[in-house]
Amino acid sequence: MAETVHSGDSGNRAIYEGEPKDVIAFPDAKETKAVSGPRELQKTMERLRKLELEIEKTSRNAEESCERERLLLDLINNAAVGVYRTTEEGEFLLVNGKLARIFGCPSTEEFLSSVPNVSMLYCKQEDKQMVLDQLLTKRLADVEVQARCPDGRTIWISVISRKTDRVKGAAILEGFITDITERKRAEESLLESERRFRMLVEQAGDAFFIHDYAGKIFDVNRRACETLGYSREELLGMKISDVDVEVQKKQHRPRFWERLDSGKFVTFEGLQTGKDGRKFPVEVRLGRLDLGEQKLLLSLTRDITERKRADDQLRSALQEITELKNRLEKENVHLRREIELTYRHERIVGESAAIRKVLHEVERVATEETYVLIQGETGTGKELLARAIHNMSPRKGRPMVTVNCAALPPTLIESELFGRERGAFTGAVSRQVGRFEAANGSTLFLDEVGDLPQELQSKLLRVLQDGTFERLGSSETISVDVRVIAATNQDLSELVREKKFRRDLFYRLNVFPITVPPLVDRREDIPLLVWAFVREFGQNMGKAITNIPKRIMDQLQAYSWPGNVRELRNVVERAMILSSGSTLHIEHFDGSGSRDGAKVTLNEVERAHILLTLQATGWRVSGRRGAARVLGLKESTLRSRMQKLGVKRPV
Repeated sequence: MAETVHSGDSGNRAIYEGEPKDVIAFPDAKETKAVSGPRELQKTMERLRKLELEIEKTSRNAEESCERERLLLDLINNAAVGVYRTTEEGEFLLVNGKLARIFGCPSTEEFLSSVPNVSMLYCKQEDKQMVLDQLLTKRLADVEVQARCPDGRTIWISVISRKTDRVKGAAILEGFITDITERKRAEESLLESERRFRMLVEQAGDAFFIHDYAGKIFDVNRRACETLGYSREELLGMKISDVDVEVQKKQHRPRFWERLDSGKFVTFEGLQTGKDGRKFPVEVRLGRLDLGEQKLLLSLTRDITERKRADDQLRSALQEITELKNRLEKENVHLRREIELTYRHERIVGESAAIRKVLHEVERVATEETYVLIQGETGTGKELLARAIHNMSPRKGRPMVTVNCAALPPTLIESELFGRERGAFTGAVSRQVGRFEAANGSTLFLDEVGDLPQELQSKLLRVLQDGTFERLGSSETISVDVRVIAATNQDLSELVREKKFRRDLFYRLNVFPITVPPLVDRREDIPLLVWAFVREFGQNMGKAITNIPKRIMDQLQAYSWPGNVRELRNVVERAMILSSGSTLHIEHFDGSGSRDGAKVTLNEVERAHILLTLQATGWRVSGRRGAARVLGLKESTLRSRMQKLGVKRPV
């Protein structure tokens, strides 16, 4: 049911109903006496007819007046804004349903029972006085104030009110109320956003200019003032051509300004002049900024003096090494710098029968061109053995190239192995030499080869058989001379049975298999390894450890080492960080770990080990004493493993 207009007092109804305007005049008694003669009778009839017409007209006027009043009340009741009428003292005479709902009341009756006087709505009485003062001086008030709802909420309202005199000089206040809370919140959010934007602009490392198409500067940031040496007031009185000497010389307006669409940017180089006359090169990022009907230009400029100097030095260096151009193109020196590793030992530490057997196999196969498959658990030193084979081979004059098949996503491993041409796929903006080309004449170590996607296994097999392949996006066949050493911690024969690894590729790689024993099978090598690690870290950290308690060494030899040599190395490094003096102390290690009893997965062991290492390094990932260095991993690899295993720093 539609809400109805409610008036506060029926006794005041005359204030807004009005008085009838037409008065009917009845004939007087003397004129109603019997008349005689036709002429007198005719006059009487005419007067009666006029009276009848006047009565009819008055009736119609009354009906029209009632209809107008009904329409007016209906209009007020269904108005989209709150409508009210009060006495000069603030007592409500009339409110509509919209006003009641603005203040959280379902009906006008409930509103009037909760708020009998308008003064109860104002949060601040000075706001009420401001309305009264405007009415007193202008008889019209238009304000925005905060109001209090009957339920205690505070809202913003717009009040438009006027003062009228209706009956016997009684003052009536009437007007409209609109809820503007959402608009006020939006304005506050906009102001906060502008404040934050201004703060970002002021703290930006680039100079910031806003100017029009005539070049007049409207706004700058602190960096612009510092770079040019002018004050903000000085720059606001200048043109952009006063600071950028190439605006006129190189016709920036027709070349850049007039070609810009709204929201688009263009980047070019310019030359700016400081207040002291110094000229320096800048990189300009120019965009169009439309503010209503006004079109402005936003320039972000960066001093590129150092970059230009570095470019000049680079060009000079490139001229000096022109004779190495072909080799740089084929081997991708930058890539080789990333994949070449600095190994911690010149030899493999150990005197046990198990490790001697492995070293004997390494020596026998090193001088041959045979493919080698190194198998063993994670952390046993498979890559170290691969490097030992390479360093004893005729190919040792060139660095060994390493690819971790598990660390590269399937979508990128093909281009990493075999290279790509520019435009081979989305994002391939340049030509890339693959690892096989980079390893031409050397050794390629394929770590975790069991994780190689099946769709690439056939292409790898072709390279192993024929020594040929094509770059991604090219039909040109490339021939290479590469010796491949593969390693895995998985059972490839089991993967072959599960049809996850090609049988023919397995046979091609498994020409000379070497199995690296886990540390638990060579416990007698643990003291030698511990002392080797102590000497290494002692040199790096500037510490001299001369004593390792027998209890500690016994615990280390009794432990099962699911993470093998890598885990042992990490434990020793953590102990070196925490130890002071000449004695090695290992905290939070009781040597009670078991490889079988806990029934834990490899991922769980790896996750626990990463957590312990991060705790020991204070959750520092990178740097000389970061967890990545402790674990022997690249920073990016460690972060990838942390994300995969769900390792997060506690809050």
